[in-house]
Amino acid sequence: MPWFPMFINLKNKSVLIIGGGAVALRKLQKLMPYGVIPTVIAPHVLPEFETLPDVRLRKRSFRVSDLRPRPSLVIAATDNKETNRRISVLCYKRHIPVNVADDPALCSFLFPALIQQGTFSAGISTGGASPVATAYFKERLRELLPESLDKLLSWLECIRPALKASIPEQHKRAAVFRRLFDACMAKGAPLTQEETEKYIADEPLGSVALVGAGCGKADLITMRGLRLLRQCQAVVYDDLIDPALLDAVPESAIRLYMGKRSKSHSASQAEINQKLIELARSGLRVVRLKGGDPYLFGRGGEEILALKAAGIPCQEVPGIPSAIGIAAEAGIPVTHRGVSRSLHIITAHTADTPDGLPADFDALAKLSGTLVFLMGLERLPAITTRLMAAGKDENTPSAVISGGNAPNPVRVRAPLSRLEQAAKNANASAPAIILIGDVAAMDLSAPSDRLSGLRIGITGTQEIAEKQMNALQSLGAEAVWVMRSEIKELPLEFDLQILAEQCCWLVFTSANGVNTFFRQIVRKNITPLSLRTHKFAVIGAATGAALAQYGIHADLCPNTFTSEALAIEIAAAAKRGEQIILFRSAVATPALPEILRGSGFSVEDIPIYDLESEACVSPLPKLDYLTFSSAGGVKQFAQKYGGIPEQTRCVCIGSVTAQTLSQYTDDLFLISEEISADGIVKTILHDQKRQKTDLAEG
Repeated sequence: MPWFPMFINLKNKSVLIIGGGAVALRKLQKLMPYGVIPTVIAPHVLPEFETLPDVRLRKRSFRVSDLRPRPSLVIAATDNKETNRRISVLCYKRHIPVNVADDPALCSFLFPALIQQGTFSAGISTGGASPVATAYFKERLRELLPESLDKLLSWLECIRPALKASIPEQHKRAAVFRRLFDACMAKGAPLTQEETEKYIADEPLGSVALVGAGCGKADLITMRGLRLLRQCQAVVYDDLIDPALLDAVPESAIRLYMGKRSKSHSASQAEINQKLIELARSGLRVVRLKGGDPYLFGRGGEEILALKAAGIPCQEVPGIPSAIGIAAEAGIPVTHRGVSRSLHIITAHTADTPDGLPADFDALAKLSGTLVFLMGLERLPAITTRLMAAGKDENTPSAVISGGNAPNPVRVRAPLSRLEQAAKNANASAPAIILIGDVAAMDLSAPSDRLSGLRIGITGTQEIAEKQMNALQSLGAEAVWVMRSEIKELPLEFDLQILAEQCCWLVFTSANGVNTFFRQIVRKNITPLSLRTHKFAVIGAATGAALAQYGIHADLCPNTFTSEALAIEIAAAAKRGEQIILFRSAVATPALPEILRGSGFSVEDIPIYDLESEACVSPLPKLDYLTFSSAGGVKQFAQKYGGIPEQTRCVCIGSVTAQTLSQYTDDLFLISEEISADGIVKTILHDQKRQKTDLAEG
């Protein structure tokens, strides 16, 4: 579970450090620049402690009375684990923030990796998961900061009161502060009085950057394009954009979809131009995110001309064009020494000719290089017929390729004379490129990963979706987050006094339930460690791992990760008269409490969270697999997308989710034996292996 980063004022606040070794010294040195009043208690201390100013040293062992008067923070850094644990328990009971060296389970706060320049402080933490990752990102962040950042911040702090008094409108004042900050960063130093007055007086005028997103996964965008996307205040995006790119857009930014796709309702080019001008004139930094490259049949030139005519500052950031990127994805180099020494990219969507092909089309047949036609799948019969009629060899290697973020990816290779029929047989659909030339016979693609060529839709919360996406992408699949779910905490309608009066079984069926429960009890001043007298049951290893982060290990976890198995094992382990309390989702299956009550136990079923979901892509692309990690996710997917897509193999995280899915589809689907993101991935791998075996035996 991630730890929430919070900045607190420690100036003139008392801090108690118990321990006199290198770890204690390192933590004290991190705190000193923030104006703390430190007390160090230890029988023996390193000589460096003696040299630090204003540090009170008490060379003895820790006493409970040292917690009076109440310090603001306590750091336990002795070399005795039992002493550290005792200090943690004492601090939890007294609601004193405590950090225990090398034991996150006993901590109520962690020390981040710190970067400080003047009033600028940044803290980085992985919650103890990977100190190496923490150090890596600390160095990357340090490289991004200007050397004079402390001077810049001091100058901005000095002018802030005067600007607040002279510019009462908040939105105008925010725009001025932004211009001054940008100017400081560009200059690398504070502004002069003349420069300051100039930037204050300037009317805010926004800008537009036409950014090519490439023609596939999000990481094909250029570093410049990604930087502009992260800094924008509005994004106007096109079709075929990887939805993951929109995650880089600031939360406060305006998002406008204005796609342009053949045979689909879409905004006209004039409407797009006007919207870009309006957004920029309102003072916003706008990114026009376009698939491929903006200037390669992307009408980017028209947009730039319209912006220049309107006096809007603008720029173009190139992207990988589909003519090159989609071909490379299929293992075809558009040029190759001794095979093709030229590349010709042609639109097959010309408005001023009878058949939509360029007026000088017949001359293309005599060229020896590679021909790539864009926006031409519906004119494929005319393209092949006219090329052969103009002298192109009917056996010329050719291909039709739909890839990147296209809804129906296909790769078709055939001689020119048979290309049309081969594309029909493969059900090729737009968008697709048509490639004609000897290089089409080449295949330089990397060895296929186990899931290469598959598109897998993911549903669920960010935590479980990211685990699946990272694992699936490493195996070569294209993973698309199609429905995003957020955890909504519900009020804890349960008398917590019961936990203080009797020993209970506390049962969790998901990591979300664990995290929500402990967040709520901490807010009610109950420490996780105080619940160790109770018995804990979890449905699977992932839920058990979430529980362990709070210093509590499950007493029971069934070998089969299902509600039925969990209920049976609890019924066998629990004693008659013991209270069983379930903390779980509001849409959880009734099977677990029903089995337990049927076995004669008193059960309280407490809903502590619900799911709120939104569709991430529209329309839903063609998927080979679709994963579900909760029963509620199945219901909400069916509501938002109008049902379960046909010819898509669904994968459920467990039997409960599967039972719900069976109410929405008659198609066969898969059930993960292990209730976890890894279990879902293993299930897909096993299914692919089975399909290949069946095909080989076939």
